[in-house]
Amino acid sequence: MLAEDDYLIRIGRYSYLVTYLEWQVLGDLPRVPGLPAELDLRKLVGMTTGRLARTFQSEAVLNQVPDTSTREWLRRSGELLAITARDRNAVLHARPGTLGGKQMLYRWHPDGNETFAVDDAWLEAAEQRLRDAIGELSGMRVA
Repeated sequence: MLAEDDYLIRIGRYSYLVTYLEWQVLGDLPRVPGLPAELDLRKLVGMTTGRLARTFQSEAVLNQVPDTSTREWLRRSGELLAITARDRNAVLHARPGTLGGKQMLYRWHPDGNETFAVDDAWLEAAEQRLRDAIGELSGMRVA
């Protein structure tokens, strides 16, 4: 038995918002002057959300960026992508389960001490974090 369509639509919307946040940063990079080779779009587009986060927070990379507002934008982008990566991984690595008579994703990661249902409340909170991140980065755009 599959989860209800409304739930699956929420999972799809959440996934779209993750990629929207990623592209909000990646799409601006080609228009930002003075970036180091590590921030070339062709090198970044295949990276996971977590790897993008680490790249944008890397002191070795940030120290090569001459403009302070661009450095702060990249650093904050990395911080927000790191938060998003944790949530994204919880969704993508969860497994279907029946909880309270409803099919939904269940995150069980014994090594990471993660055990929770990806229910409507969890999705609502994760989506709100994404919307807040998107809004914050929109206000910080440097390109």
